[in-house]
Amino acid sequence: MFKVLRLIDIRCSLQYIPQNSLSIMPKYNGYETPEYQVIDGPVKDASYEVRKYPTAKWTSTEVSSPVLDGAPSTGFRRLFNYITGKNESGNTISMTCPVTIAVNNRESAFANMKTIVSFYVPTSHQEKPPVPTADDVYTEDRKETTVYVKTFGGFAKSKDWYNQVTQLREDLIKDGVKEDQIKNDMFYAVSYDNPYKFFWRRNEVWITKKSNKETLSSNKNKIQHPMKNDSENNEDNANLAPR
Repeated sequence: MFKVLRLIDIRCSLQYIPQNSLSIMPKYNGYETPEYQVIDGPVKDASYEVRKYPTAKWTSTEVSSPVLDGAPSTGFRRLFNYITGKNESGNTISMTCPVTIAVNNRESAFANMKTIVSFYVPTSHQEKPPVPTADDVYTEDRKETTVYVKTFGGFAKSKDWYNQVTQLREDLIKDGVKEDQIKNDMFYAVSYDNPYKFFWRRNEVWITKKSNKETLSSNKNKIQHPMKNDSENNEDNANLAPR
């Protein structure tokens, strides 16, 4: 009986999507999720998935915290207040999943971690989401984004998120993805389940693929002036260094 229930839970939790197909994915354990397209990755049978998410609105809040573990509960509470009526229309908005946490690199070893916690705006409100009444909650227009996704289970803590995203980054480099083709200054920690689900939890880390324009810009910034010698370029770089 236990094995049967486990199989049912896994089938409800994990969605198997054919390559290069649009994933409608209307529900995950009863909650609406954003659609995305699974696209070909750099290699076959990779340990990760490549997804393209279309432009969509998300409800977001910025949270500054000494550690990553402190951000989700604070952000979730603000967003939960918004969907339960703390908006200009006073309407209740359906809960969706996943919860995404954009984790930015610290500005220094002693600085707080800056994160953005977000709920996907349900399809019924995508065109015109209710305006938040709280100053620390806003509607985010998230542009079309391609992300590399690694899925894992368990109750994820700070070290788990960082271990998983480090492994994903190493796998990408091993498979031929270049450092300047991905965003290294941030990643997404993504959770699908509430804190009261104890088994077969679903977590993901996302690394954003840079657009061709961003990659070209990054490469351009690395090119030194062709008419200068190395010593002159080094002198220019020294002048640009903070004092």
